[in-house]
Amino acid sequence: MFREVLGAFEAMKVAGVMCDAVTMVKVVLACCFLGEWGVADDVVRYIEENEVKIDVYLGNTLIDMYGQRGMVNQARDVFDRMQQRNMVSWNAMIMGYGKVGNLVAAQELFDAMPQRDVISWTSMLTGYSQAKQFTEAVSLFKEMMEAKVKPDEITVASVLSACAHLGSLDVGEAVHQYICKYDVKADVYVGNALIDMYCKCGVVEKALEVFKDMKKKDSVSWNSVIAGLAVNGFADTALDYYSQMLKEGFKSSHGAFVGILLACAHAGLVDKGLEYFERMETVYGLKPEMKHYGCVVDLLSRSGNLQRAYEFIKNMPIVPDVIVWRILLSASQVHGNIPFAEIATKKLLELDPSNSSNYVLSSHTYAGSNRWEDVIKMRGLMEESNVQKPTGSSSIETNDSNGSLDSHFVKLQEKSNLTAT
Repeated sequence: MFREVLGAFEAMKVAGVMCDAVTMVKVVLACCFLGEWGVADDVVRYIEENEVKIDVYLGNTLIDMYGQRGMVNQARDVFDRMQQRNMVSWNAMIMGYGKVGNLVAAQELFDAMPQRDVISWTSMLTGYSQAKQFTEAVSLFKEMMEAKVKPDEITVASVLSACAHLGSLDVGEAVHQYICKYDVKADVYVGNALIDMYCKCGVVEKALEVFKDMKKKDSVSWNSVIAGLAVNGFADTALDYYSQMLKEGFKSSHGAFVGILLACAHAGLVDKGLEYFERMETVYGLKPEMKHYGCVVDLLSRSGNLQRAYEFIKNMPIVPDVIVWRILLSASQVHGNIPFAEIATKKLLELDPSNSSNYVLSSHTYAGSNRWEDVIKMRGLMEESNVQKPTGSSSIETNDSNGSLDSHFVKLQEKSNLTAT
């Protein structure tokens, strides 16, 4: 259908028929659906050259088109030139800024809005989460509650993701209670976000309750609960859930193998973990990614097999990243192995010389072996490199491989009917 729209537009141009704003909306939407950005630029030129009046519908569609491409300056130009705007105009512009991480401009627009709806709040909140400004996302959610705006499933999934990153169990539990009390649609996105939040906050029992109560589960649901069990010390249960996942017809995925390898690493199941890693490609046809190689290095390092871990790193078919070397350095500190700590430190200072944690980890390793001259030397090197040691903070690492925040943006765009009044 969309190809036919573009074909009809070309035919109208050849026939010399002038296209109005209504037609242009359909043509731009077709370009967005098909990803025909070159054609979209031609359409914009046609609009300008033929002085097609940009009404609120066409303006909103153009803002969305530019927003999808990350061209927020062009989108803002359309927004500023619109003689009439509606809620959709403001929301689309905020979403566009959020997607490219320009939260200052997004917040300015948000503050200037004559009125806001749930999409306005959710667009802003999701933008903060996407930019990893999780404290701001949680604060905005609290403001939203004070403004008595009822959140939807996208809002709660986004704020739960922020709570997971911050380890903010109290807020996460409050959001869960709100979902239950006010019957917020608990779709698979919300269920997965709750599982992720509870697992990252260490409350595995609640995560399992949510998982069991979910009427519909997807691969992300299984991957999240498997990884959550693994990192919280329930390796055997994680492996049981993996077996159950396969029995229920779900296929192994890259995400599932991260959870499996984590489970084996935390349980000290070295041989079993290596077997899973090998089967990943030979049985399931899944090419290991950097995160899987990192899991294997962790698997070997945790068990004290630092030599084996180092050999594994040297034989990796892809160039090891800083995470891989940091795993080796951290394990070297735990096991008091200075030679491997020095190897890892050298690589880290080559790859990431401005990261203070590399210097700090290395210093702690030397200190653990009473090599105080080397501690002083490392701290001096840190000062020479003008690297600042960050102030103390508490955070929980997360794995964003499920792309949930991107999914929230997609759902927001679908919900924000860009051609509605």
